[in-house]
Amino acid sequence: MWDVVIAIGNLILLPSLLPTLLDGRSYVPRITSGFAVIGLSFIVVGLIGEGFVISPVLTSTAAVLWAFIFLFRGQPISD
Repeated sequence: MWDVVIAIGNLILLPSLLPTLLDGRSYVPRITSGFAVIGLSFIVVGLIGEGFVISPVLTSTAAVLWAFIFLFRGQPISD
């Protein structure tokens, strides 16, 4: 049951990352997105360790989106 609850929470949060990722003018400092990737990675390991199946996949998706934000939105855009 908790796997489904965590998965639903991730499904609600995932779309909020898409505007940042898709907007070329967006900027997120690399320290912020880097910590998000590291933190989510630890959460994924914990979820897998607890035997959950669905929520680690969705949390990994969030970590991948944050990694793309780290790679492509980590530099300020000069006007």
